Amino acid sequence: MGDTETLDVAECWRLLSANRVARLAVCDDLGADIFPINYLVESESLFFRSAPGTKVVSLTKRPGVAVEIDGTDGGKRFSVVIRGDAHRLNDEAQILDSGVSDLPTMTGSDKWNYFEVTPRTVTGIRFRTSR
Repeated sequence: MGDTETLDVAECWRLLSANRVARLAVCDDLGADIFPINYLVESESLFFRSAPGTKVVSLTKRPGVAVEIDGTDGGKRFSVVIRGDAHRLNDEAQILDSGVSDLPTMTGSDKWNYFEVTPRTVTGIRFRTSR
């Protein structure tokens, strides 16, 4: 597939920084589950907030996650994936410094659980599509 380009880490972070909606994959006792999230990038970490519920319970038991974004850039499609660990933020200074407490979200529910995803790997591809 000559139309597929592997993205370097710097380009992956550029694309992550330019977007705001991702899919967060977590694992629970039933297996993998996936959630849409609003996020922000700060100092090569990804931050998001969540209301209490399934996602928070899953992350407490199993912090290993994958986060994926995709879109179009420069006339080509792309996909970027972070694999890492999500940790709940409890330090008020860290929450404020990251900006996650001001992050707009898709729903009107109170989202006062703040998380940072610390990456183990950041990978991406860019490709042409037939459409």
